[in-house]
Amino acid sequence: MSSDALPISPSRFAEALKALPLSALHLKVLELRNSIAHLDYSNEQLRPFALGTSQPIGSSPSEPQQPDQDCIDAIRENEQVITRMEERIRLVRAEVEDRGQKWEEFASKEELEEKVGGEPGETTVNGEATVNGDGNGVNGAEERHPAWTDGTFQTGVIRGGRVEMDAVPGSRTGGTLSDEELRRRMEEQLRGLGDGQDDEEEGMHL
Repeated sequence: MSSDALPISPSRFAEALKALPLSALHLKVLELRNSIAHLDYSNEQLRPFALGTSQPIGSSPSEPQQPDQDCIDAIRENEQVITRMEERIRLVRAEVEDRGQKWEEFASKEELEEKVGGEPGETTVNGEATVNGDGNGVNGAEERHPAWTDGTFQTGVIRGGRVEMDAVPGSRTGGTLSDEELRRRMEEQLRGLGDGQDDEEEGMHL
């Protein structure tokens, strides 16, 4: 790296963060992680040549395999850049937490998994941390909200002018309503709203 292109110092970087809104800090973290991922991938591609286990394209098969010094130097420089970027992410985290915000909104999937693995009562939902299992999944397994199984929410399709409801596990409904049956049930529920049934949480199903 040229001496004319020295990276910004950690102290100057931390000072510059103070003027940025949270949205800009979030974008900066994403940018840093994306750059780290590209450098990691580059190192993986260079490593076989740096170790001498692969030969560069165009080299003679008769030439003995040996470590490529250029690849060794490139990997070393990439690792130095990765270290600086990881330090910058830590500085962003310090700034976020100094503002009284939670880092979980900025955390990577790996960080959330490590955090969840060390704290009881938390599970992960599609890589996101949730507390007490209130989410769409628990430990990678999908768990639907009770409203989808107790009849509060129902799904279905309309075919040929008829409403066909999807079966609800544990329910005793037939799953298919004619227009007349649908109208009758709607009228019954609307009448019930005026008969002191406002507090019942059965919902209106379509």
